Amino acid sequence: MAELFKNLASTTLAADIDDSTTSITVASAMGFTGGNFRILIDSEIMKVTAVSGTTFTVVRAQESTAATSHTSATAVYNVLTAGALDAHDQNDLAAYDTYANRPTAGTPGRIFLPTDGAFLERDNGTAWEKVGPIWPMTPPTASTFATWLNQSTSTVTDAKGPLYFNAVYATSATIRAILKSYLTTPFTVEMAILPNVLPYTSSSDVAVGLCIRDSATGKIEMYGLGGNGADLNIKGYYYSSATASGTSVTGWPTGTHFSESTLLWLRYADDGTYRVISISVDGCTWTQLLSVSRTTNLTPDQIGIGIKANTAYTSSSPYFSIDSGVTILHWKES
Repeated sequence: MAELFKNLASTTLAADIDDSTTSITVASAMGFTGGNFRILIDSEIMKVTAVSGTTFTVVRAQESTAATSHTSATAVYNVLTAGALDAHDQNDLAAYDTYANRPTAGTPGRIFLPTDGAFLERDNGTAWEKVGPIWPMTPPTASTFATWLNQSTSTVTDAKGPLYFNAVYATSATIRAILKSYLTTPFTVEMAILPNVLPYTSSSDVAVGLCIRDSATGKIEMYGLGGNGADLNIKGYYYSSATASGTSVTGWPTGTHFSESTLLWLRYADDGTYRVISISVDGCTWTQLLSVSRTTNLTPDQIGIGIKANTAYTSSSPYFSIDSGVTILHWKES
């Protein structure tokens, strides 16, 4: 409930109170609001949670003040405090919680940010209005991925929040990747990326996506955006090495055409028995594409983002020697 304020409201105690009294009687409640405000008696701040006639129900010793005894006729002031302002910022201007715990509407202009929903909501005074989609993001830092594979002169730069991974072109099959150690199972990784690739010319496998790698054998699997001709598809490809041609991951669904959105969400989970790959359009609802034994094709010890660096290479204009890239907006491990 929003905290309420009133200018110049004051009264006096109608009876003595000790240091544990939580129901106090005042001489007059005129000028005070109907509850949920703060009062000062001597040097003790109390929070009033309810008013009934001239009786205040209070929570004692607020904001690091001490509960003490107070005598009858002592002044009682309605005060605006640091704690009230903090509560106003946290609860009256915006609320951040699960959708099930969304507060009751009634404070016009307040914003609600659900931790498990896809819409920003605004309180119109009587109801919550959905005003637009939100995508909770956990941007990675460059240090998230400490290991390079086939770096050449490729770079990873901080793009004012997200990371931008620029993969220098290659004239033959080459996967460039930024990697980190594989996580302890069970775990889940979510990513959201903006691909900046041209997977049309000569490659029908994955151009950019999440990759897993067995560093001992060099084997790689990539899950993400790929295709040829006029199509962009969500694909899963296996490579015996970072410089070998790939083959479609067994069991991968065909015809998974990429949505018209440029934002690609992908989730990879390893429960110690299976690897599960899912996609999403909003980062909240997921569609499973594949579930396979976690040792199929390889036993990974690295995970990260990979780009097929030769997807935009051709010996003729206009695509000669074009770099590829990806903006990494979100990388969340749980």
